[in-house]
Amino acid sequence: MRCKKCNAKLAEHDLWCVSCGAQSPIVKTELSAIKSLKNTRHNLKNKISELVPATGFCIILGIIPIAMLAWMFHNYIHTDGTLQLLLSMIVKCVLYSIFLPFIFLPFSVISSSSNYELKFKDLIHNLHAYFRYFIFGLLNALYFMFIYIICFGLPGFASDPILRLVWVVLVNYWFAVMLPAPVLMERLKVNPFKAIKLSYCHFHDLRWNIYLLVILLIILNFVSFFALIFPLLFSLPLSFFAIRDYVIKLEQYELLEYRI
Repeated sequence: MRCKKCNAKLAEHDLWCVSCGAQSPIVKTELSAIKSLKNTRHNLKNKISELVPATGFCIILGIIPIAMLAWMFHNYIHTDGTLQLLLSMIVKCVLYSIFLPFIFLPFSVISSSSNYELKFKDLIHNLHAYFRYFIFGLLNALYFMFIYIICFGLPGFASDPILRLVWVVLVNYWFAVMLPAPVLMERLKVNPFKAIKLSYCHFHDLRWNIYLLVILLIILNFVSFFALIFPLLFSLPLSFFAIRDYVIKLEQYELLEYRI
């Protein structure tokens, strides 16, 4: 493989030309998020029905309670002062973090292999990973709480309106950083903070590809949720395996090796 700009010879896994710094074609071909998602969908085509019990477990104990909490906070919890707002946000962080592990738990089963099996009994067997995912969920919730306070201010302590746009950027960027972390936690046997740090440091060059995968999966699952939830039985396992497959591909291209 050669650089299209300067014709220098590139190694098989080079993302950038060492001579001129141009981006390697593999970023848009072999490491394409859309291509990876299509491959995952093809491999899952005849196995979705086998994943329904485990997916139902995640929906009933994770997604539905979180959706109900979000609805209750939006409609019935109103804050007038700084102390009330802070207390409300802390309660939200804790409550959401209690149910988030049931959504992340499948990664404890599927991340260590390359097959497309996710059994209900394996989820139950791996419930010991609950606390690890609770910490992971809490870190994410606290991050969103922190940037909300910075960008929107507190009652009586307004922030600059331009920070509303900064908030949008920070939220979207965090999704791209966070997405590979659950798989890294399992494959590298590291704690949640270390997994997020590794994703931030090592996957910078593919951040836009990861972000595209984030957007595709968010749209797919939001549409499935609002279509009476049932389609989540099909979109959710696709999301789990799509994330796992893409992170494994990034590992195979040695992204965890060359960036400190």
